Amino acid sequence: MSLRAGAARSWRSGTLTLVAAMMALGAACSTSGNEVVFEGNPSAAATTIATADGTDQAAASLPATTDAGPEPTTTATAAGTTTTTMAAATPTIPTGLELSDRGVEALTGPVLVDGRFGGGVTVLGPGAERNELYVETADGYLAQPSWSPDGRLVAFSRASSTGNWLGIGPGTGGSLVTYETPFAAFYIHWSPDGRSVAMLGAADSKVALAILDLETGVVEMVDAAVSYYFHWSPDSSRVLTYLDNSRLQIIEASSGQITPVATFDFIWSAYQAPSWMPDGDSIVYVRPAEDQSEGAQDELVIHDLETGRIDVIGTGAGFFSFAVSPDGTLVAYSLHSLADTASMYLVEPDSGEVAEVDAPNTVAWQWSPDGRKILLLGINEERRLSMDVYQDGAITAYPSITPSENFLRSYIPFWNQYGHSHTLWAPDSSAFVYAAADRGEDYVFLQPLKEERPVLLGAGSMAVFSPRT
Repeated sequence: MSLRAGAARSWRSGTLTLVAAMMALGAACSTSGNEVVFEGNPSAAATTIATADGTDQAAASLPATTDAGPEPTTTATAAGTTTTTMAAATPTIPTGLELSDRGVEALTGPVLVDGRFGGGVTVLGPGAERNELYVETADGYLAQPSWSPDGRLVAFSRASSTGNWLGIGPGTGGSLVTYETPFAAFYIHWSPDGRSVAMLGAADSKVALAILDLETGVVEMVDAAVSYYFHWSPDSSRVLTYLDNSRLQIIEASSGQITPVATFDFIWSAYQAPSWMPDGDSIVYVRPAEDQSEGAQDELVIHDLETGRIDVIGTGAGFFSFAVSPDGTLVAYSLHSLADTASMYLVEPDSGEVAEVDAPNTVAWQWSPDGRKILLLGINEERRLSMDVYQDGAITAYPSITPSENFLRSYIPFWNQYGHSHTLWAPDSSAFVYAAADRGEDYVFLQPLKEERPVLLGAGSMAVFSPRT
C-alpha cells in the first residue's frame, strides 16, 4: 500500500534537518516515482469486524480496559485458523557483530516485532516463547504494531485494496478484533488508560487524527492539518496537538471539542510532538522569542495551563527534540542545526539547573523507564548508527549497526513522536532492542547493558518492548 508523497511529506514536515542527518547513514530510500511506501496495516479477512457506527457489537469481545486475564496462546491468521505457540527458527547469523550465545530466553519482557515488508506481527518472549500474532497472506500490508499501556493487547494497522483496518488482540495470541478506519493509519498511540486508540493517516491531502473508543467500537475522525503531532494527557481525557508548525491546541477526547492554546505567526525552529508534564497541568513546547530578527533564538518552555505561567527552560535555533523524564524532575532536549553539531542538555525545571551532555552526533534518544538513563542513537565516523547509553554523566558505547530500512525511515526521524508511544527499553531498564540490516535481511537484537555483545532474537524490521513485564 502506498501513500502519495504529499501526505508523507505532511507527516515529515519540520524534520528536514534530522532527515538530512539520517541520510548520512546511506540506506536505500523506499520510494518509487512520486510514491512513498507506507509502512503498514492489519488483515481483516475472516476476522470479526466492529464497524465505525458501532452496529456490530463484536468489539465487546475485547475489554473496555486492558485488565482482562491472560488469553490462550493461539494465533488468529488471515485464513481464520489458529495455531499454537511456535518455536523460534534459527536465523542466518549476521556478519560484523560479535554475538552473545544466548537467544530469546534472554528477554526480561515481551518484544513486539514488525515483520519485513508488512508481512506479519510477532511477539517474542519472555523466555523462549514466539507467538506469530498475525500473518498477512493476501494483498494487505501490516504495520505500526503498538503495545497497550499495560502490555496485554497489541494494536496494528492494515492497508489493502479492499479497505483499511485497525486490528487489536492479546499479546499472547488469541482472538483478534478489527475496526474499519477512514484511512491507512501510519501512526498509532494508545491512551494511558488503554480505553482509546488515536491514529494518524492521510485524508484529502492532509494528515488526519482519528480516535477509536474501545467501549463503543466507534472510530471517529476529529481533526486534520497539513502537519500533525500529538500527545495524550496523563489522565487520557485530552489530546495535546501541534499543527502546521504554528498552532497548539487541546482536544477533549470524549466530545472532540477543541481549545486553542497558542498560535504563532512564525517560528525559526522546528519540532514535532509537544509534551505533557506528568502532573497533567503543564505542557512543554517551543515558541518564538520576542525578538524575531533573522537567526533569533527560540524558546523551549513549560506552560502551566491552570495559572498561565510560562517558564523558559532552553533557547536556541534549529530542530528541537525534547522529552520529560518519567518522574517529571528533568527535561532533556537536543538541538540540531545544519551549521553546528547537535547539542544536548538536561534541565531541572524546579531549580533551573542545566547540564550539557557530550553527545554531538545524537539524532534520536529515549529515557529509560527508571528515569536514570538515556539511550542515544547517533551517527558515528563510520556512518553507522551508534548505540550509546548515558547515565550519571558517563556514556557507555555499544556495538554500532546499520539500521533496518523500516527503523531508519519510519521511526528514527520521528522519534520525538514515537517516544511517547513506543519504547526500545526493557521494562526493568536493563536492556534495549533494535532492528539492524545485514546482507539484504533484517534482524532484531537485544543489547543487555551489562554485556558487551548483543543477543540475536530473530528476523524483523522493527522491535519495541512491552511497557510491562
